Amino acid sequence: MSTDHDIPEHPEPAPSAAMDTSKPDSAPDHPNVAAGVAQPDEEMALLQREGLPADAIVLVPSIGPTPMRTPDDMWAMLVLAVDVIDDGEPETDGRAVLFAGAWLANQLPADLHDGDVVIRLSPSHHDVEPSARDGRSSHDAVDVEMLLAHRRRWSVVGRWSGLDERWPWTLAPTAVAVMELSIDAAETLSREVVLSSERFYAPPFRWTSTVLNDLISVGLLKVGDLLVWDSRAGEVRHTARIRMDGTLMLADQRVFATPSAAATALSVNGKHHHGWTVWRRVSDGRTLSDLRAEMRKRQEN
Repeated sequence: MSTDHDIPEHPEPAPSAAMDTSKPDSAPDHPNVAAGVAQPDEEMALLQREGLPADAIVLVPSIGPTPMRTPDDMWAMLVLAVDVIDDGEPETDGRAVLFAGAWLANQLPADLHDGDVVIRLSPSHHDVEPSARDGRSSHDAVDVEMLLAHRRRWSVVGRWSGLDERWPWTLAPTAVAVMELSIDAAETLSREVVLSSERFYAPPFRWTSTVLNDLISVGLLKVGDLLVWDSRAGEVRHTARIRMDGTLMLADQRVFATPSAAATALSVNGKHHHGWTVWRRVSDGRTLSDLRAEMRKRQEN
């Protein structure tokens, strides 16, 4: 298994210089994600190759039946990974090659999930005439709504009516654009705050207010914590460390303000990944998503 070279950041107190390449014990990837059924071998192989949670659902490529409704006991589907072809060719540009998600049992608080994208499916109110060619009717159609957690609320970023089972291919380019813009905005804002915080009266190492900063403040994360993300069926292990300012430093010393930005930067061909579910802490195997959920429970009590 190849690994990134872990480079401790100065002046933070560096943990042992020896790289811990032992894999953590399995832990729930998202505490609010419904437990899924056993995945087909082909789907499980794809999830392992992409470094996605075992309970994720692969929509593209099409392996099993495409869900056409949000289950009654679920709130929405969290988008975990999406990728489209970007080659400038009219026949292929924008074509979806990966789309994966996971069902969420309850609505998430938008203030702790900034940048998350979810999808809700409902029976179509769009009139669809039965077709002699495919026999399709309104019972086979779905209305889809895409929402983004932004500025402490869930905002609708797109609505589609009367789509068929190929709705993931229709939504993929929009999902990529929304996730990319959200990541870029978060990273740009963080860098602007970095520059302003270099004034003499600014507190050191607290560049911006992020959820990772909050996790450090409540003791759920520690400076220097080592994170890993296993992809390509465990053949590649990416590493990152938590810095004093609440950002992540990769092994190549690139720094990112959000887990999703770090995961996307490491993905082959720049696939957009939901970083909270893929990064795990080496010391206990818990994902950043697990830690975020624990902080939310503490706030609610």
